[in-house]
Parts: sequence; C-alpha cells; structure tokens
Amino acid sequence: MNGYDSPSPVTAGYHSIPDRVHNALVSVIVPTRNSEKHLEECLRSIKAQTYASLELIVVDNYSSDKTLEIARRYADIVHSVGPERSAQVNHGVRISSGTYVYRVDADFRLDAGVIEECVKLMQQGHGAVVVHNTADATVGRLARVRKFEVDMYKYSLDHTAARFLTRDLFLAVGGLREDVTAGEDYDFQNRLRRTGISIAFADAEAVHLAEPRALAPLMKKYYQYGRDFPNYRQYNRVESRQQLSFFRKDYLRHWRRFTTHPVLAGMFVAYHFTKYAAGAFGYMTAAVARRTARTASGPGAAEEVSR
Repeated sequence: MNGYDSPSPVTAGYHSIPDRVHNALVSVIVPTRNSEKHLEECLRSIKAQTYASLELIVVDNYSSDKTLEIARRYADIVHSVGPERSAQVNHGVRISSGTYVYRVDADFRLDAGVIEECVKLMQQGHGAVVVHNTADATVGRLARVRKFEVDMYKYSLDHTAARFLTRDLFLAVGGLREDVTAGEDYDFQNRLRRTGISIAFADAEAVHLAEPRALAPLMKKYYQYGRDFPNYRQYNRVESRQQLSFFRKDYLRHWRRFTTHPVLAGMFVAYHFTKYAAGAFGYMTAAVARRTARTASGPGAAEEVSR
C-alpha cells in the first residue's frame, strides 16, 4: 500500500455506500475562536451552496468577540466547547445528524458547488473527498506567493487532506487526535489512507480569506508548528518523511510554473527557506526542552527532591 500501514481492523474492507436516499443530509462543522472577521462570509457561502440538504454546526471555543452572535444568525446548532479545534470538530461530528460530515474552518469561503460535487463523488463509491484549500491572492503579495505554492498541491494526496466523508467513517478512524495540534489534518489523512479507501478530489475549491499581509506573524506560526510537530511525528514516522520534506515532488510536477512566473518563483523560494528555518528552530527548541525535562526527571533529580 505505497509504504503505508495495512488497513486497521476497525475499517478494513470499509467502502462508501452510495447514497440511495434523495438529498442525504450533510453536516458542516465549523470550529471557531474569535472568528468574527471572516465568519459571516464563511457561513453565508455555506448557506448559499447549490446542495440544499445541509446541517450547519458551529462549535465555538469561548470567543470574546462577536463570533457567537454571527454564528447564531446562520447556524442550525451552536455549541461552546474547548480546548482547541480538534476537540471542537470531534464534538461537532458527535452531535451531528448527517450521513456525511464536512469540516470547514471559519476563515474560508466555499465555491457554491463544493458540497454538491462532494456528494456526487461519494455516490460514485469513493470513501472521502479532498476539497482544495487555495489562498485569496487579492490580499497582497505574500498571499500571491502562498497561492503559487498551495495550488501545486491540488490533486495531490501527499500534501492535502480529505475533510468530506461519511460520519461513520470519521468516527471509525477515531476522529482528529486531540493531542496533535499541528499537522492534525495530515495525521487524519494518513489514517484514512491506511484503511485502503478510495479518496477523490473535488474540482471546486475553498478560498482562505485570512491570508497574512506580513511575514513576521507567519514565521511565528511556523515556529509554533515546529514546536508542536513532534506530537504529529510520533504517530506518522513513515509519512512524515514526505509530508514534512523540504523538496517535494509536486514542485517537479509543476516545474512550468517556475519558468512561467519567475518573479513569483523567486519569492516562493525565499519564503520557503524562511518558513522551514522558523519551523526547524521551533522543532529544535522543543527537542531541547524535552531532553532537559527528561534529564531533570532522572534518578539524580529524584534523589535531590528526596533530600
């Protein structure tokens, strides 16, 4: 299975059952925390889907802005749950009623036909669907660089993750790991692939609205990702070699983009080096902290405490 683990006993032989019920319910789960800036546009894009049989669930992490006020205007169900987004999504799926579930972050705008296309793909017998998350290039120069990068991952399973699937399968693979706060999408995708199911790609997209305008906050985020990634890696040692790789085969697959857009390509290379440096620094500081903690909790430390 391409180097991945065998199907788990829980999901071995699992296949998507084509929907024989007209307009099967889709539960859309939106985790939020102080998300007022883009939430209304996100929720309006969900309510405007060409597929009508929807249940919209917002799971908020105790926001202090107008997030809850906005959510209650659009959502069918609004709950407050913490401590972070993986737990929020898991809670949303547990309380959902849909045949299918679809996770959408609060700063994304959906193309109008996303959910209809996903349902059709599931009816064809696929077990899950990847909806490409692209960047809103109108935000600024950095957003254009990020779009240059992420659009190379469309139709690639190495650097994307399925967010549309049946509720039963989401629960069967254990949902999102709540101790993985960076790379939780990769971790979930890896467990889906280990089941051996067929994963399809939608042509319609989701657009990330909250694109950064400055580099420093983005590097701070990648530094924190680096600190958190050891939790992801302990569960995904084989897959992490490709998913966290600096050199990616998708770049070779789209080599013409680099020659067609040389200025963007040069900016991407600089950005790519910078974000990996930030992530590597975060990873190393976390490793040093863990080593220090192990040393401090060794026999010598215990003897010192007993005195």
